[in-house]
Amino acid sequence: MSFAAIRQRLGMVIPVWFASETPPEQVANLLFATLQDWEVFFLPERVVLVLDGCEWCLKPLEQVQAQLHGAGWQKVLLEHNQGKGGAVIAGFERLLTTQLVDYVVIRDSDNDHWLSDLPRLWQLAQLIERERQTRWLMVIGRRAEWHFPMSFARGEWEHLVDEVLLEAAKFALAQQGKVPDLTYCAFHTSDPPDFLSGYKLLTAEVARWLCQVLRDEHAQFPDLELIRYGWEGVSCLPLLLSDGLIGEVQRMTYRRQPVTGYGDQVIADLYGRQIAYALRRCGISGETARRLFDNAARKSLLWTQEPQRTDFLSFRQRLLSALGAWSEPLDDTLRFF
Repeated sequence: MSFAAIRQRLGMVIPVWFASETPPEQVANLLFATLQDWEVFFLPERVVLVLDGCEWCLKPLEQVQAQLHGAGWQKVLLEHNQGKGGAVIAGFERLLTTQLVDYVVIRDSDNDHWLSDLPRLWQLAQLIERERQTRWLMVIGRRAEWHFPMSFARGEWEHLVDEVLLEAAKFALAQQGKVPDLTYCAFHTSDPPDFLSGYKLLTAEVARWLCQVLRDEHAQFPDLELIRYGWEGVSCLPLLLSDGLIGEVQRMTYRRQPVTGYGDQVIADLYGRQIAYALRRCGISGETARRLFDNAARKSLLWTQEPQRTDFLSFRQRLLSALGAWSEPLDDTLRFF
């Protein structure tokens, strides 16, 4: 591996969105930290920044662009906010129609995805391609911890989504006499892969394919608004179902995120869309859906305190009712260890 080789073969897409109340100087600081040392790994025209319905961020971005000598960066301005999936599609399509690259890396704009971790994602991608003779692959930058950077509730929900997504994929593949290949996922933990991590490296072939997959899945499940809310799950589940390979390397993350796009939105509704997507996409309903969901949720700490418990049980009822599987949860006040 050499940084020069990475620079010749890799492009980067960064979706940019900040709430309107975020001070412009904070936006500039976060973008500066995110993009600092970009030239080590990328040619300037292979850096694509997608402003997702936040044109007001253009001024601090241009300030950073001047400071970091990024005159050749490509900027895509989306007139209306489309959510991360829409921004990723726009970035992929701009990059892959204007540049010849072999791989694309996606990073968020809040400096939670460090460039210094990128070589390890690259190394694993090269290892998978060499050992398996395939380019149908993705490498995830895995977080060592969910709760500290995201809060108790979000950490538990992300872990639950990851568990349901993996078990749904196992079920769907088993119908074909297959199992998912997790050889290159983290070996030091019994947790599922960190599918919802936003730091991902993909081959150009997978990136092109996922643009159409996301549109198709959004059309198939319009009530879930997958282009706005479902990019992370939709980027992983169809890849697993198509015999793609997903690998992981551990990455750095904030102990506490400086900004969040979640605001006052109900966490259960946001993450619940990806759980519903995984079950519906894999054709799981009825008693099988109940068992799979309850198995995944059995150790979740969402059971243990309010208001997370009420939100969790309310979501469970809505989900299982829609899948023809509703049943009252067991009275866990009578259970013991």
